[in-house]
Amino acid sequence: MNRTLYLHIGAHRTATSAIQRFLFVNCARLAELGYLQVNGAPRQAVLMRALAVGNRKARGVAEGIIRQCKESAHPIHSAILTDEDICCQRDLSYLVPFRDYFDVKVIFSLRRQDLWLESWYFQNIKWQWQKHLSHLTFPEFMRLRSDFHWINYNRYVKHLEKLFGKENILLTVHEKRHMKDGPIATFCRHMDLIDISDFENPGQVNPSFSPAMSEFMRQLPLDQSPEPYRAELESILYEIDRRTRPRDSEINSLLLSREDRERLLAEFETGNKAVANRYFGRDKLFEDPLPETEAPLADMRLPATSQEMMDIFVRPLVSGIIDSHKQKLASNANPQKR
Repeated sequence: MNRTLYLHIGAHRTATSAIQRFLFVNCARLAELGYLQVNGAPRQAVLMRALAVGNRKARGVAEGIIRQCKESAHPIHSAILTDEDICCQRDLSYLVPFRDYFDVKVIFSLRRQDLWLESWYFQNIKWQWQKHLSHLTFPEFMRLRSDFHWINYNRYVKHLEKLFGKENILLTVHEKRHMKDGPIATFCRHMDLIDISDFENPGQVNPSFSPAMSEFMRQLPLDQSPEPYRAELESILYEIDRRTRPRDSEINSLLLSREDRERLLAEFETGNKAVANRYFGRDKLFEDPLPETEAPLADMRLPATSQEMMDIFVRPLVSGIIDSHKQKLASNANPQKR
């Protein structure tokens, strides 16, 4: 049986967490339709990291995926591997042996570079898994933007084409006008899964924080915390942020002035046009307008007085940590309530 392997490689900040959650909560339903979520996991970060550093080989992984397909209670025609960190690798040739076992299709989402960099900055200071980026100011972060080589989309897509063939590269432009019914539905259409009306909706995943809360988090040593506890702190901080910002207010994530935004996009203009011509038959890859010149930038200033700082951030954070641990102690004392 000639099966398809969908490699969802990112990029980050294009609803990857929501897509992965969708695949996970609908794993059984997908299997009924012939789609295997490899290892039953929402994201295969550990597996893909092992492949990238050479601790695992694509051939062995492919044989394991085939075993999972054969052991499924349903006939499987397609398997899905998803991890947005895949695109961080400059050379994906270690994945080419998958082609000996599957028809490999690479799914890659493209977000306009200025918006992506702003979003990526907020993500790095929120979760702090990359120590060298965790506490930078935005200007400091922007000076390192060449490290994010994968957002040179023309160069990176050419690399993918060389390895897997242009006909096997499935691109999404991460703009509402190019994602009918949203990013999850668009992802599914890449896999020829058209009707997902009876699938479970994963809800909000990886929510954004206000600029002021993001700045507060940037100042915290969250990168020194083990991941489970860091996730707990993030949850507490998100609840504080939700309570303190105006209800239904939109989060302003703009950090670049119009002039700086235009200058940045000029760096990618030729490459973006080449991708647009090659895949979509148009000159512009991204068609949404830039923010207006007068659009306000995100206000990341923290309170001016120590009392405000205590009232808005510090005291609620400590209270949240205390409440969380009280709940754990109560749960440990009453194991039947778990």
